[in-house]
Amino acid sequence: MSVPIVLAGHGRLPSGVGEAAEMILGPQSRLKVCELSPHDSPEEFGVRLLALLGEATEALVLADLHGGSPFNAVRALTAVHPRIQLVSGLNLPMLLEVLLHTTGDVTELAGVARAAGRDGVVDILESTW
Repeated sequence: MSVPIVLAGHGRLPSGVGEAAEMILGPQSRLKVCELSPHDSPEEFGVRLLALLGEATEALVLADLHGGSPFNAVRALTAVHPRIQLVSGLNLPMLLEVLLHTTGDVTELAGVARAAGRDGVVDILESTW
């Protein structure tokens, strides 16, 4: 079973990162996007996220900003839906690694996201290549 991947964040950032990933990897059926507009409340965002997940029993949500409204809305949902894993700091290297990883375990996939997000940030002055 493939774990749904939801990109959650402010404005069009989630769509942009998702579109960039699909430009590189091709269409991704398990990739979903939930964006917070300036007029949305966190509650409305949470309702949209749950609707997006539908019948899925688990999911990995990659949020743009730790402590932001999308992050906080998803975090509140994790109390009721423990198989929703939440990782903040959404970036393209993180998403690509997650989409390329074949595990069906959402907890392992969250670990892949954390490692790829951290390792995807490189200061060229400190790089050895």
